[in-house]
Amino acid sequence: MLTFALIFSFLSHFFLTVGAAPGPLDFGDLLYKASNLLDKAGGVISAGANDALDDIFGVSGSNATTSVSPSDLTAAFSRPAFFSRIAYCSSATVMTFSCGMPCDALEDSVNILATGDDGGLIPRFIIAHDNLTNSIVVAHQGTDPSSIISIANDVNLLLTPIDTKVFPSATQQNIEVHSGFLDTFLRTAPTVLSAVMYGISTTGANTVVLTGHSLGATLATLDALMLNDALTHISIQTITFGSPRIGNQAFADFVDSSFSNGSYARITNEADPVPHVPPTFYVHAQGEVHLGEEGAMACEGQENQSAGCADGVGLLALATGINDHTG
Repeated sequence: MLTFALIFSFLSHFFLTVGAAPGPLDFGDLLYKASNLLDKAGGVISAGANDALDDIFGVSGSNATTSVSPSDLTAAFSRPAFFSRIAYCSSATVMTFSCGMPCDALEDSVNILATGDDGGLIPRFIIAHDNLTNSIVVAHQGTDPSSIISIANDVNLLLTPIDTKVFPSATQQNIEVHSGFLDTFLRTAPTVLSAVMYGISTTGANTVVLTGHSLGATLATLDALMLNDALTHISIQTITFGSPRIGNQAFADFVDSSFSNGSYARITNEADPVPHVPPTFYVHAQGEVHLGEEGAMACEGQENQSAGCADGVGLLALATGINDHTG
């Protein structure tokens, strides 16, 4: 019999998902403006993401926080934000790279290798070669609130054991993940792995960047873990936006042990309630960067409760903060 906590978890995630605006995330808008300011000041949105991530996560202590400069924020997260937004565009506009602002922001530096979706159980994904950073980028669309089938990916929230055939390094005991997220991931995992391997072989890229918003953030995280096992000679970077919790404590520890030195980052925005669901039995991995009214803050450790981090946002703000999920 479901406990009250499980019922609350189910209802909260369902209504938060349905209530979200159907348009693409607006983190790209924020970072696009920041990048314009940086360019005018003589800065560059460039391949300097690795150094920027090292700067952002150069803090210690499980509840430590440190402010993130606009230049580091832009260098590390602007391009993944644009790719995450492009994943919400139609396949036709993605293939012609004519999807408006996010495509314009990346200009002619991107070659689309693959895109796909089925309008429901498989959210749209894109796989591209970013010539500027010489990396393969995988971006996943978030939940489509107009599709009840897409919503079903989110509300199927019982924890299920992780598949060690897909994640052979998941040898810790009792690693469990959200069953809906895992099922959705498994529908595209073979295609993603094949396309990424093809992209690496044809471009010589030595880095793979995984990104996505909301549901897409969970798929990007699971992709990253799969690719980290499959492509041991390739650098894996994961940058997600507005991710809900994905698995239990053991899963969060597995993510932390798989990625280090700032190679895993999850962006949370003001009073967005989605990073707070499911609220019971689930735990976030490390790597949070919180965008607040006073600026951006790197939040050390799992579930950092400090002011300036997502877990430090009050319940009243969360109850009215669904618009923050789209930026």
